[in-house]
Amino acid sequence: MIVCSCHALSHRHIEAHIAAGARCTREIGAACRAGTDCGRCVRNISAIVRASRDRDERIELETAV
Repeated sequence: MIVCSCHALSHRHIEAHIAAGARCTREIGAACRAGTDCGRCVRNISAIVRASRDRDERIELETAV
């Protein structure tokens, strides 16, 4: 699914940048320019970042037990 129409970036692009170390919308924007033009996708990018963070925390908790 396309997340950023201005730069034709998909959900996979955003997740790839998160996997590479981006941890917030600003870091995603710096990495691939998503959210830096019209800004309509910033909420979606933020949701993807939050979901990734939540997923990482769950995995961390599961492996700690």
